[in-house]
Amino acid sequence: MKHDDRSQPGETRTISPGRIAKLVLGAIGATAMIGLAAEAIQTAAEYERLVHDPIFDGERVAHGDGHPVIVIPGFLGNDGYLNTLREWLGRIDYAPVRSEMGRNTGFTEKLIAQLEQHAITVAQDSGKSVSIIGHSLGGIYARAIARRNPETVRQIITMGSPLRLDAGPAAVPFTAIYSRGDRIVRYPRALATEPDAKNVEAGGCHVGMAFNAAVYRAIAEALGASTVASETSQSIA
Repeated sequence: MKHDDRSQPGETRTISPGRIAKLVLGAIGATAMIGLAAEAIQTAAEYERLVHDPIFDGERVAHGDGHPVIVIPGFLGNDGYLNTLREWLGRIDYAPVRSEMGRNTGFTEKLIAQLEQHAITVAQDSGKSVSIIGHSLGGIYARAIARRNPETVRQIITMGSPLRLDAGPAAVPFTAIYSRGDRIVRYPRALATEPDAKNVEAGGCHVGMAFNAAVYRAIAEALGASTVASETSQSIA
């Protein structure tokens, strides 16, 4: 089974797709069509800025140690729209991994089990603990997997995730990236409340977080910190 995309303890609650859709529509409100149009326009603008930023080519950020980084899409998304992020992770010397979940249809025990086994298999095949990045609802999966497998998951990073949907602790280093301009998971719903978690503000819109230069810098910093911590613990051992 090919996992590397580098080439260019607790119960989980089931959250129905209907509930998620209600939350999203409630966040957008009566201006749904305007909000979605604005989201698309702003996402395109953020992508344009990203590809002209030095970080896009892996410049001016710390590079990694090659450990696997699984990237999980948001609600109703699939791995496709995260290609840009995964390719960039490869450029800064990590081993990006697709979620292989198909379309994200909601927070269910079946999908959690599928992603959990995927993370365990990736860790076993690589011989290294994995980091997990989750966009939007994907961040809820990341936290649930980490909570159940702290020996397998090195750290998690969430991007605009509705963290109050699943309030259990991550049990591993946790960085929550949020934007006050998020129209879908509105501030402060994407903030982590765990005492040891780190909240990092980045600009942009909800979908655009997957293509935002400030978000990429925050990801590189978080992954770099976990790499240093891992190397330190290995040298002490």
